[in-house]
Amino acid sequence: MRIAFNIATSYARFLTGIIAVIFLTPFTLNMVGVEQFGLWSLCLALTGVLALLDAGLSTAAVKYVAECSGNADHHARNEAVSTLMLVYAGLGLICMLAVFSLIPMGAQLFRLEPQQAEAFNTIMTITGVSLALAFPLSVFRSALIGSGRFHVVNLVELGCILLNAALVVTLLSLGWSLTGLAIANASVVLSAPIVLMPLAKRLIPDFHLGFGLIRLSRMREVAPLAIYFMLANIALLVTLRSDALIIKAFLPLSAVAAYAIAAKIGEYTFLLNKQFSNALMPLVSSSASAGNQHTVRAILVDGTRFLMLIATPLLALLFFYAEHVVTFWVGPELLEVVLPLRILLIAVFFSTLQLNAANVLGMTGGHRGVAFTMVGSALFNIILSLFLIPRFGLAGAAVSTLAAACLLEFGVMMRRACDQQAVKQTVVLRGLLPIIVCIVPMLLTAQWLGSQWAVNGLMDVVWHSAIAVTVFAGIGAFACIRREERNWIIDRIVAVLPVFTMKRSLTGDQHG
Repeated sequence: MRIAFNIATSYARFLTGIIAVIFLTPFTLNMVGVEQFGLWSLCLALTGVLALLDAGLSTAAVKYVAECSGNADHHARNEAVSTLMLVYAGLGLICMLAVFSLIPMGAQLFRLEPQQAEAFNTIMTITGVSLALAFPLSVFRSALIGSGRFHVVNLVELGCILLNAALVVTLLSLGWSLTGLAIANASVVLSAPIVLMPLAKRLIPDFHLGFGLIRLSRMREVAPLAIYFMLANIALLVTLRSDALIIKAFLPLSAVAAYAIAAKIGEYTFLLNKQFSNALMPLVSSSASAGNQHTVRAILVDGTRFLMLIATPLLALLFFYAEHVVTFWVGPELLEVVLPLRILLIAVFFSTLQLNAANVLGMTGGHRGVAFTMVGSALFNIILSLFLIPRFGLAGAAVSTLAAACLLEFGVMMRRACDQQAVKQTVVLRGLLPIIVCIVPMLLTAQWLGSQWAVNGLMDVVWHSAIAVTVFAGIGAFACIRREERNWIIDRIVAVLPVFTMKRSLTGDQHG
């Protein structure tokens, strides 16, 4: 049940983030303008690159803590996390030095006007320093996730999303412009790890850190994993952030802002889907270390089926309503992003399809293959973007991402995971067929609803989509979920019902 709660809170956190983005993006565009929004997107891309200094240590820490928790080796876990905190402090210092080295070059490097350069310097200072300070505190997040307390992290970060939304609205309304956005972002970056610190000490058994527990020898156990996870993380961040930098090299800031809209929808959709596989990551590691290959194979086969059962209707509806979403979200003047958005959504489909395969490989000794595949995907994306963006504009950037996701991420990762677990690739992909079939009546329902009731705003998109998803869920409950799985879900629901029944009975007795 803890795994289910972890997954549920992961989706709740990201859905809250998506809702916040839906409302904040047009508000921000209206308050700061397209050019300023493009500058903000450029700064976020740069600070995203600075996050690469994590060097894969957070993912390696989750895996190491999960293995130690499975073996009840609390002392080794405490030594490793204490050592990691010292290493992270050094990385934070490097991050701060990198920020202050980059600031003087920003105006010339990106051909910024004097006023833009001043705003660039302010944003990079605030966001860079907050990121540097957050580095050593991030060990508490990794420790909580590795010990199976992902839901705690999710709930805290959900609260930080709401805090960020409140700060953005307040500071922009007060006229703080891009400085206000940077302050809001920095507040969230620092508040989450500060809150998680006492929670980790309270919820993780025998958890404590100290200078006396620092053992650099522990890095010999963590570093080999971290190196390859670092390469994979670098590749992912480069894939998500490099397009803005390449577009700026050939096109104006307005094009960066336009593509940022499509990229934000694609990125948030991908990261929302990634919550499912992230919640399963500690289970893969602990099961593999315990020799429970049956569970690992089930995560690869059935986990992928359930992941795509959630992801596919979302992607299909976003593809179907792309023009309406862009029009009613950021305005008809940015309709040029509809085509690249639809291409990116197809790319997200293939990237999502390989998520559990990548987790199985990464947590069971195949981390080298994951790293090299992701690096290859990122390099292929960059090279293709340099060729296609000057010729096809924003659509060229999206096609580059799609080609990399389809040919390398999905094409290579899924095959390697299936080979490692002695599972036929067709067994995994066979679970997609009923899902794809169920998408057809869902989209036909959406089409019919649109013909009967015109879509005049985002709320119309929402209620049309809700009805269409209900059709998908009704058919998919029988076509995509096996009988024993339905019985298990029903049993869990029935097990919860007596609790509510008893509470209602007690309430009724008190009133009586």
